[in-house]
Amino acid sequence: MRDFINFDRYLDELLIDVYPQPPDKGHTRMAREVIYRWIPDLIGCKSVLDIGCGEAFLQPEFERIGISYTGVTLGKDYENALAQGRNVYRQDFSFLDFPDNSFDLVFSRHSLEHSPFPLLSLMEWHRVTKFWLCLILPTPGYWLYGGRGHYSVMPDEQATFLLERAGWNVIWTDFSDEREFRYMAEKRKRRKEKCG
Repeated sequence: MRDFINFDRYLDELLIDVYPQPPDKGHTRMAREVIYRWIPDLIGCKSVLDIGCGEAFLQPEFERIGISYTGVTLGKDYENALAQGRNVYRQDFSFLDFPDNSFDLVFSRHSLEHSPFPLLSLMEWHRVTKFWLCLILPTPGYWLYGGRGHYSVMPDEQATFLLERAGWNVIWTDFSDEREFRYMAEKRKRRKEKCG
């Protein structure tokens, strides 16, 4: 039997690394580029969970293309998003309080690198989505590997391996911007093997 009491304590210690991410023109422009280029091609996509949504600055963008928006965030961003009337929840993105298959799409831009256990986070996102994951990661070549709360900056090969192991088929990629790896992935059944 696993005892997670220390694990909980470690996660509580990491809460001091949560920092506000107010909207800025550069991040907004880059996010819009992906949303308007890829999301309309997802036939039947009606709902999105924006992981690590900051102040939910992308809510108007998703609603503009007819997608019902929900965001999850922590810290001061949660309070600021609520004050703006955004549809956000205060939740740790690795422990989501939503039923299985709640959203058509999970959207994560510059959030997975904040996970101390990215494979398990991707598995959790797999649980709450019906169909797709749009994952945008900072590239180590541009942003380097360290930084406040950046526990999991990784090269493309590692990200692709984790996506596949977590139950995702990568269907589109875009590495044209040196600052980001962009992936669109489709949910599939995850392989389950018995321990010997």
